[in-house]
Amino acid sequence: MTFVPNLKNLTDEQKDALIIDLVRRLNEIEAKLGKDSHNSSKPPSSDGLKRK
Repeated sequence: MTFVPNLKNLTDEQKDALIIDLVRRLNEIEAKLGKDSHNSSKPPSSDGLKRK
């Protein structure tokens, strides 16, 4: 289960840090999703059915 902090209890600095962390994590996930065997070291069999 994912922990969701109570934003009312956070300081502005804590909220800023949370936003920065979430954006960093989102960028990492989007980068991973965009990789396939053509632009990474992943084998072609990992491309699945959504091959371009």
